[in-house]
Amino acid sequence: MTYLLLIPFFIIFGIYIIYSKPDLYAHEHDASINKEIENFNTNFKALEKLEIESNYYISDKHIYNNE
Repeated sequence: MTYLLLIPFFIIFGIYIIYSKPDLYAHEHDASINKEIENFNTNFKALEKLEIESNYYISDKHIYNNE
């Protein structure tokens, strides 16, 4: 009797595992990506405040050299 109840349980549990696994990794790196963007924006604002006289100019996502 117990084996008859275990079989449907494992079938349902297996289906649940298969369909829920992709959701586990969907937002895994969002926090680290947002943290890095925040760090970049902080560093970008600090560089803008320095007013260094050089042949570099700063864009939104890059630092370029004016050669």
